[in-house]
Amino acid sequence: MPVIGFNLDKISGERKSPLKKDINIKTDMHIKDIKKEDINLGAKTSEVARFEFEFSIVYEPKYADILIGGHILYAESDEKIKEILANWKKSKKIDEGLKLSLLNAILIKCNIKALLISQELGLPPPIRMPKLSSQPVANTVS
Repeated sequence: MPVIGFNLDKISGERKSPLKKDINIKTDMHIKDIKKEDINLGAKTSEVARFEFEFSIVYEPKYADILIGGHILYAESDEKIKEILANWKKSKKIDEGLKLSLLNAILIKCNIKALLISQELGLPPPIRMPKLSSQPVANTVS
């Protein structure tokens, strides 16, 4: 995947009330918009697709939330960029393979950032953390 830039534009975290036992953590992410952006590559200007995204974590019921917004710059041939933009304008759809790659990139970067924010706010980690056990674990390779 020709991702040439990953930038965070907005980061917020807020603890709204004291935590109790029953906490439900919900994660959501989506592509908000796709735009054409011109970037300067030395002597040449090139068009890329700018995928604007939002990643959120909500600690329910109304304990806290974390919001991360940003954009990914995606370089491809001019024809492919025009096709991506036309499909988005027409139906707000993205090719499944491209969408999967973009969402995986968002997950990797934003989960790490959200983990740090949750630690600062004294919240449980939003992702399952590994734990040591005294039980032997069978290592199998398939």
